[in-house]
Amino acid sequence: MKILLVSGFLGAGKTTFIEEMTRKVKKDFVVLENEYGEVGIDGDLLKKDYDKVWEMTEGCICCSMKSNFANSVMTIANSMDPEILIVEPTGVGMLSSVMNNIKKVEYDRIQILEPVTIVDPMCIDLYKEEFQDIFIDQIKSSRMIIISKTEGLELDLIENAKKFIKDINPEADIFDGGYSRYDTSWWEGILEKPWISRDDSKKGVALESEIDNIGFTGVSFDSLLTFQSYMSAIMRARFGNIIRAKGFLKINDVWTKLDIVGENYTLKEIEPMYTSKIILIGTDLHKEELTILFKQD
Repeated sequence: MKILLVSGFLGAGKTTFIEEMTRKVKKDFVVLENEYGEVGIDGDLLKKDYDKVWEMTEGCICCSMKSNFANSVMTIANSMDPEILIVEPTGVGMLSSVMNNIKKVEYDRIQILEPVTIVDPMCIDLYKEEFQDIFIDQIKSSRMIIISKTEGLELDLIENAKKFIKDINPEADIFDGGYSRYDTSWWEGILEKPWISRDDSKKGVALESEIDNIGFTGVSFDSLLTFQSYMSAIMRARFGNIIRAKGFLKINDVWTKLDIVGENYTLKEIEPMYTSKIILIGTDLHKEELTILFKQD
């Protein structure tokens, strides 16, 4: 079994990358989702198209869930024995610490691959200012960096992102072409790169103590205008510093996927889900007010 860890800060596009890989490469995959927060979102979205998803929530595999993570990996290896285990960590932990933890489960039947780090070019300034240690660590700890969400983006923004990454990690291979431009051999090549352990990796801690979250289930809205007014207030920091919000719910009887990453807000119609879920992640959250906002009669 090979283990590929797909890293990146909150909202970078890790789940989208995993979806693309499992579509492009015909191998036996299992996905281990280490979601942050009380409500899991990405695992449910992946399960719609892919049934081999193993979920771990309410903790980060780089610190508080170390032993649970190791046990989960060994259980997957012994009971499911996939060709590839893709691990998606929370986004709020040090990649170097996750890799130091993951190497403890390596033996002759398990090979660790070079991790991939996904970087959202629109959020670089925000993350290097507010979450510098973890953001820099994720870039330093991977030889393969993928700049996401480049479709329609100005070339200057992409070039600035590449320069920022190269200044931090000169050895990294940087890809910015958009997934549709890469053929199957490119995706398969990712699964052939063994991890080279770095002696200079520093042990780090997750940001769980700084970042908070609140989640809701069974949420729906009759009016798109009402929902958008709520999202506008959230993005203006009316209810705390929310850096990430995601979920799926019915708005005016239409199933919709919500994504807020920094200052970027998108809604997308999706196929029906079995229930609605929303999670908001940030600092200084006004939980009582948010509960009132999303409370359903």
